[in-house]
Amino acid sequence: MDKYAVAKTLREISRYLELAEKNRFKSLAFEKAARAVDSIDGDIASFIASGKLQGAPAIGKTIGPMIVELVASGSLPYLEELRRQYPPGIFELLRVPGLGLRKIGTLYESLGIANLDDLERACRNHDLSRLPGLGAKTEQTILEGIGFARSHSGAFLLPVATEMAELVAERLREVAGVEQVVITGSIRRRLEIVKNINLAVSTRQPARLARRLLDESLFDTTELLDGRTLRGNVRGNVSVLIHLATPQALAATLLVTTGSEPFVGALRRVAEKKGVEMTPAGVKSRGKLMAAPDETSIFRRLRLDPIPPELRESSEIIGRPIPALVTRSDLRGTFHVHTTWSDGKATLREMLEAARSRRFSYVGISDHSKAAPYAGGLTEERLREQQAEIEASRPQFPELRIFKGTEADILRDGSIDYGPSVLSSFDFVVASIHSRFKMTGAEMTERMLRALDDPFVTFLGHLTGRRLLTREGYDLDFDRIFARASERGVLIEINGDPNRMEIDWRLLQRALDAGVSFSIHPDAHATRSLDYVDNGVSIARKGAVPKDRIFNTRPVDEIGEYLSRRRARAIANVGATQ
Repeated sequence: MDKYAVAKTLREISRYLELAEKNRFKSLAFEKAARAVDSIDGDIASFIASGKLQGAPAIGKTIGPMIVELVASGSLPYLEELRRQYPPGIFELLRVPGLGLRKIGTLYESLGIANLDDLERACRNHDLSRLPGLGAKTEQTILEGIGFARSHSGAFLLPVATEMAELVAERLREVAGVEQVVITGSIRRRLEIVKNINLAVSTRQPARLARRLLDESLFDTTELLDGRTLRGNVRGNVSVLIHLATPQALAATLLVTTGSEPFVGALRRVAEKKGVEMTPAGVKSRGKLMAAPDETSIFRRLRLDPIPPELRESSEIIGRPIPALVTRSDLRGTFHVHTTWSDGKATLREMLEAARSRRFSYVGISDHSKAAPYAGGLTEERLREQQAEIEASRPQFPELRIFKGTEADILRDGSIDYGPSVLSSFDFVVASIHSRFKMTGAEMTERMLRALDDPFVTFLGHLTGRRLLTREGYDLDFDRIFARASERGVLIEINGDPNRMEIDWRLLQRALDAGVSFSIHPDAHATRSLDYVDNGVSIARKGAVPKDRIFNTRPVDEIGEYLSRRRARAIANVGATQ
């Protein structure tokens, strides 16, 4: 187990304890220990061997031996005992907006509520309103939240679905007769929420492989839908579709199984008009099989520019010109990076080393501002200390340009958390909303418009505050926001955190038409989450954002000059109004 796996286990224990304990002390102790493990410099096994674990802050005499056991054996009886105390699906109740762990624990202890059906039944019988601190209004809110949770039943965030798909693909590659396995469907389209896993499997004997897969114990259940498609079920509720194809038919199978139904239907109609048919046996032209080594060759045969998988959601893209889209290798650096100075899990040095290892030429450090004490937001005094550490780090990273920034809260009235004298100390400012999500759409729009008017704001952070599968974003008049951002030169963040994945790609064309440009950020709180820029790239590609409208594709000198000019204008603007 690496340190991240250990920290994840400690957080799971913390969640169970918060369900079970009236006093949050034990739960918080494991959460703090998880943060401490996250911040360990280097390999955790070496850290244990050095004897430093027991003296590490927040570890203690109880949790320390558990960590040693975890690293040695990969499991922990204490956690298994906690798991046995609760039904396996109880954490699904967290998908209901407004339900936290302590409230879920109370509902389970008092009413035996263990799933959405139990919860809905209790609300309709008004059982919740008989509990202390809960009333009819809370019941109604929870009922509405159950509808939200059910609408996403069986859905998974893209990284979770991708991980499961890769595990299934790895197992399939070990089966005799399998030549190639490609993840397809909505995962290949990089849809932010995935409901099933699709895999295209190349084999020279589809019928024989189908029989073999029915006999193998790869899934909890397996059924043959037709001669070339099987459906399996893993982990109880994850549907897996396996599309068998001969090597010469693999390209056509990929094309048909990747696109959404509207896209594939429209593409078939285009093909029919040109005498081309995509069949289970391969691509036929005028009734004869044609060589189609890849999808590009099929698009060329249809006299279409190749359409990247991310854009195969809508039929409207067919026949349209496609701009040069961004790739991960186009990103020269990134912003919106947190450290242990606020709620990050890695030190400043660790984050800088991680940025350097990814060959970034610049990185923007942006810990939380003082209005976010729950996230370790920096007071002015601690901010000075953080900025001093950034300055002291520069000689150690000569090949990495370090920009000083903040993720500053947009307050209720639209003002920015820090005042002009503090904001002027930053190279950039990410302005985000972290509170008061229930304002009306009109109020929230005015709040954000005022924030965009602040001359120090460089980036508008996670636009709607949504949390995928757990919380809808707040209402906004997007066209007014886009127009103001364009007018003020504020870049809108494409946030790659898999729980956020916003700005929603469905809005990107409207923003582009308004003249908005973007910057792809990971919202990183750990070294590994710097790779969340991959999700941001997916969002940009799904929205067909031209590469030249992505700020952090620019070279470091151009970035530095831009930020310096913008900061100077902001300082001059503020001085002129005082």
